[in-house]
Parts: sequence; structure tokens; C-alpha cells
Amino acid sequence: MKNLLERKWLVIWMGCTLLWGCGTKEVYQSRVSQTPPPVVTQTEKKVVPEIPVQGWTKRTVTEDELTQACETDPELTVSRCKEILARLNAKAPYYISDDMRTGRIMKVPNDFRAYKNWTPLPVNIPEIHDIPRFILIDKENFFIGWYERGTLRGDTQICIGRKGEETLAGIYRVLEKDPDHYSRSYTNSYGRPAWMPWALRIYEVVWIHAGDITEPRCSHGCVTLPLDPAKELFNWADTGTLVMVIESMGDLQQDLKKHSQFMRSTKFSSR
Repeated sequence: MKNLLERKWLVIWMGCTLLWGCGTKEVYQSRVSQTPPPVVTQTEKKVVPEIPVQGWTKRTVTEDELTQACETDPELTVSRCKEILARLNAKAPYYISDDMRTGRIMKVPNDFRAYKNWTPLPVNIPEIHDIPRFILIDKENFFIGWYERGTLRGDTQICIGRKGEETLAGIYRVLEKDPDHYSRSYTNSYGRPAWMPWALRIYEVVWIHAGDITEPRCSHGCVTLPLDPAKELFNWADTGTLVMVIESMGDLQQDLKKHSQFMRSTKFSSR
């Protein structure tokens, strides 16, 4: 009898064990089935932003082309594109519209986006990091830049002396400042002394001043800037500020080394 009862309990226990195991499996499978399967979607193509390409081509350009260039970048406007053309071609921005209308060949960026912050001058010149104020004039690219302890603070396109009246390369300093200067050597179209506002004299009768930039070489030797940058530079510079005029950027390191003794012997303003 005892053995019979033990066998019955054994059968019942085995049955429960089997039912419990199967039940667990069913619950587990049920829970797994409720988990949503991963959604497989078509792999989206990665949009690689187009890199603006530097470089320019000599050709004509139209207003429609400038409008199309603006559509590629929200930071560009037709006016901004004309400023870029003015910087690249060393002339006042208001001449660019006339040049476009008459079909004049000029330097045109292959991609205007690459020239939004373009300058041909180095942003940093380590060799002059101890010089408070320094003006660099690049005759090859027709550009002027002003530096504070080796870091470029401002720049603009310029006009320099035409053939036979070249602006001379060399190391100078600001000898005189005159916000309302009139030339004693040259007259304007009306025969009156030529107005040269925001003027900084660097040697002899050669000044850095505001004026009309019709083309890269349009002066009698002076360095001519657009009005607003000329005023900014005038207010920034001190009497005694160093001015280096170079033939090309390829001469910069050589000229810095050549004139290093003069540069270090100059008394600088602490402003």
C-alpha cells in the first residue's frame, strides 16, 4: 500500500513538473512573440556636403550667375558676390556692375563659397608676434593687411603705383597722419589738389589713403584703399607703426629676415 501511494505521488509530481516546464516555455515564447521585430528600412544615402573649391578663371560673369551662386549658400548675396569680385580684381565694388554689364573679362571664382572669407595674406605671422602693430602691403596681390602681434586684424584690396611711378618695396614706418590730407604734388580732374583722406605717410610723398580704385595700378605711387577700410586703418595705426611693402608673398620670409634688425630697433607704441 505504501509503495502504491509513493508511486501515485511520483506520477503526480512528474506530471506537474512537465506541465510547469511546458508552461514556462509557452510563457517565454509568448513574451518573445510580443516584442516587435526590428524594422528593416532601406539604407538612406549619406549626404556628403560638397566642399567649396578654391581657384578662379579669367572670364566674363553675369548677374544671373551671381543669383545662382547665392542659391547655393544662404550667406551669399549678389552684393556679397560683387564684393568678392572686387577684392579678387583689386577695384572698388561699384565698378564691378559696370564691368559685368559691358562683358569685361575679370577673375571669377570657380566657387564663390570658397571666397567668403578669402584673403591672399597670411592670417598669422609668427615672426612678428612681439610687434604690437604691423602693416603688410603685397604688391603682387594688390592687398594690404594690418596685424596685431602677428595676427591679421583687417585687410582690403588696394591700388598701387602705375608703371614708372611704382610703389617701392621696403620697410617703413608711419611718419605722419592726416585725416583730411590734400596732395601738394597732384591735382584731381578739376585741376584742384587731389583729396587724400585718412592718410598715413610712409616715405617721401607716398601715403596710404582712401581713394577711387579703378584698377590694380592706378596711383602715382601711393597706396589707395576703399574709404571705409582706409578710415579703419587710419584710426588703428599709430605714428611709428611699421609698414612693410613686398613684391610678392614669396618674398615675405626673406624680407622679414632681411629687415629684422630695423624692426626690432623701432620704438613701438604700447597701445
